[in-house]
Amino acid sequence: MFNLFTKKKQTPSEQKINDDVLAVIYLMIEAANIDEVFEEREKKIIATIIKNQFQIESDSVVEETIEKVNENLRDNADLITHTKKVKDSWSLEKRKEVIEMLWKVCLIDNNVDPYEDMLIRKIAGLLYVEAKDSNDAKKKALSSLEK
Repeated sequence: MFNLFTKKKQTPSEQKINDDVLAVIYLMIEAANIDEVFEEREKKIIATIIKNQFQIESDSVVEETIEKVNENLRDNADLITHTKKVKDSWSLEKRKEVIEMLWKVCLIDNNVDPYEDMLIRKIAGLLYVEAKDSNDAKKKALSSLEK
């Protein structure tokens, strides 16, 4: 009820993507930006993941969401809030899939920056995903990118 008073008016694109999915998008864009370069291929893999994993079909909605999240991230990066939302809302299996998504973003350039590795380990810990499961997710991500 109180959200009526605190939430700003949402654009149609924001209304189509729920908060849990937005939290995952924030995490992916944070992973893409951790090396301070948000490359076009990182944007493309994030867009592909959004479309495939979350059944968002509109290219314009996906592109607009990525741009808005990226802008907001520069102003207010809040890893704890986004990981808590995912941890509280999603099953362990879904959280493992989130880690795989993050690995896909970081592996797209065939080079894992130490900061990217550290960030995914930190997010995995905050999501209560064990290191073994994170490593398995990394292998799955690498395998799927090689296809």
